[in-house]
Amino acid sequence: MVASVLTSNSHLTGREILQWVEHHRAVGFAGPEELLDFIDIFWDIRVPRVKVCPEHTPPAEYVVASFFEEVLDCVCWANRSGGKTLNGALVTWLDSVFKGNCETKILGGSGEQSLRMYEHIKSFVTPPFQHLVEGEALRTRTHLVNGSNIQILTASTKSVRGPHPQKLKLDEVDEFEDRIYEAALLIPKSAKGIRASVQIYSTMHKAYGLMNRVITEAAESGYRVFKWCVFDVMEKCVGRDCETCELWEDCEGRAKEADGFYPVEDAISAKRKVSRETWESEMLCRMPSQEGLIYKEFDLSIHVI
Repeated sequence: MVASVLTSNSHLTGREILQWVEHHRAVGFAGPEELLDFIDIFWDIRVPRVKVCPEHTPPAEYVVASFFEEVLDCVCWANRSGGKTLNGALVTWLDSVFKGNCETKILGGSGEQSLRMYEHIKSFVTPPFQHLVEGEALRTRTHLVNGSNIQILTASTKSVRGPHPQKLKLDEVDEFEDRIYEAALLIPKSAKGIRASVQIYSTMHKAYGLMNRVITEAAESGYRVFKWCVFDVMEKCVGRDCETCELWEDCEGRAKEADGFYPVEDAISAKRKVSRETWESEMLCRMPSQEGLIYKEFDLSIHVI
């Protein structure tokens, strides 16, 4: 079963579609393109693949590297509405379906954030995959017939000191308490041929906040950083005059090459509504917000000896 055949699935029976799923469960995927095409066909999700900003990584690079375990511990630093939570959910579901006995726990900066990723995961339980779920997908936990399971945690020290699955997903860490974050990092443990991993997803909201610390210490901690901004996930810009576009100073025409999902008009509207500081930190991922600092010019490397 190759990706080119999958594109014609509208002409196939439910039995034949199930055979595709079982084929990939048995032999895996031949490479990144086959995996990304599978995601596109079965869930109608076009993960942006084009490297729009030279200094950034497209989301597809994260999805591929994570699924094929080219990376274990990593940080996805991305813009608001940039698909961080959805991509984390997608990788979690793929791991659970195609890697038997894979256990994952999800912890968000709030209970609502944890549920957001989990709800994305449940949306992937479409007819070709329903037979893989043991019983029903519950409010906070899903078991699969291959021994995999997914569970969301509450942000408490008791919750993060429970069992030790192989994989941990931390969503919006800038909203975490330090003590919860530190305790959670000790959750993953390699087992049943699956190596332990920690994957973090967040926008950097705050100067000297937890996400700032995670990024600053990434190399020392062994994290690989995947970073994308609004232009890396933007839909292809067609027919717009660059010289008069309000995004030109940041875009410089790069959106003409984009292949994402974020509407150009939404980006223009967002830029009009927020301060330059907020736009840069939350949409361009250039710098953390200085909100809340007594001295906004304070720089740890300059002003502390």
